[in-house]
Amino acid sequence: MKILISGVSSFLGIYTAKELLSQGHQVYGIVRKESKNREKLESLRGLQLISVDMKAFSSYAEEGELALAEGIRKQKDSFSREAAFSRNGFALASLVPNDLDAIIHFAWDGVGSKGRENPEIQEQNLLMSKGFYQWGLQTGVKYFLFAGSQAEYGRGTRENPEPVSAYGKAKLSFSRYGLSGGRAAEDSAFPKQCFRSFEDKEEAELEKAKETEQKTEQETEQETEQKTEQKTEQKAEQKAEQKAEQENPMKFLDLRIFSVYGVGDHETTLVHTLVQAVLAGLSMDLSPCSQMWNFMEARDLARAIAFLLEGGFGSGTYDICSQDSRPLKDYVLEIESLGKAFLEKKEGKTLSTSSSLLRFGERASNAEGPVDLKPSVKDLYDRGFLEKISFQQGIEELYQHFYQKRV
Repeated sequence: MKILISGVSSFLGIYTAKELLSQGHQVYGIVRKESKNREKLESLRGLQLISVDMKAFSSYAEEGELALAEGIRKQKDSFSREAAFSRNGFALASLVPNDLDAIIHFAWDGVGSKGRENPEIQEQNLLMSKGFYQWGLQTGVKYFLFAGSQAEYGRGTRENPEPVSAYGKAKLSFSRYGLSGGRAAEDSAFPKQCFRSFEDKEEAELEKAKETEQKTEQETEQETEQKTEQKTEQKAEQKAEQKAEQENPMKFLDLRIFSVYGVGDHETTLVHTLVQAVLAGLSMDLSPCSQMWNFMEARDLARAIAFLLEGGFGSGTYDICSQDSRPLKDYVLEIESLGKAFLEKKEGKTLSTSSSLLRFGERASNAEGPVDLKPSVKDLYDRGFLEKISFQQGIEELYQHFYQKRV
């Protein structure tokens, strides 16, 4: 297959490109010229890099259609050689084949804690993604795989998502846009209120708390009516998705990716920070870590994406996760235990298994809050997918990686 990956220089993008190349696919990757990971990408044999700023797509998301759609159709015969998007110096059309099979969309700014709460950044992501979707539709791409997130569920469920952060709301909005075939109206889930500062957000939350305290029986009845309306809206959305599936030649796979770890991820992540703290014998302050969690190793994530891509699956939402969901605290304690065993083997140190340098409950939860992750394993595993990397193996490899960097 001929596959175009946006955000190929990202942690997940690199692993996915490696996996697809190893399976013999023809892979193109969009990357910024100034990307720090460009050297890593250039070492991947067979990967064809394209230097394009994804923000250029934003100008082609006008009213749900590409601004230059008509111009593209006129240049159909020479589409692969001419810069159809000459405006803004955008020449992607001259750099990729005109018979792309699939797009995998990872590119997304503002994934850190501060960025997740920034509505302006997330609005830009949403607009860029809509333009990219429309470009794929007009180009005749067969599959569009969107790297969504568990943040789309937030404090809700798969059936009734309640994203907390601007990041989760934007991701959910684009998921619905893609599943509707690019016909969805502006999504009410992102966001009705656009908070311009943390103070505004706190004030709004206080006001909401007061309103909750003043609820009457009449308001309770109204809530019941609203829930009924939500169910009606959900049925309407499902019908719209089914209609889009029938009418739209480009399949949209909404990948709700849960927590992924592995060598090469940001060193400020929980897993990497914890591994390095254990190796250094340092204490670490943590949140209570009481929420349910799910970790998947990056290579298995890449294999899961390839599995869905090659399986000919239709449009829909797919939870990308491991089969092992448990309290986050259990995961954290296992990481510490594996680290102690690793040091004992490497350096002959006998570390107490009863004492711990981890201090739970000393930090607040992240921007998403203490949300329980409850992924559906049916999306992957009932279709025949199998993990290859156990949590123990993945963490032991991380300890080996960071230990070698310290020596």
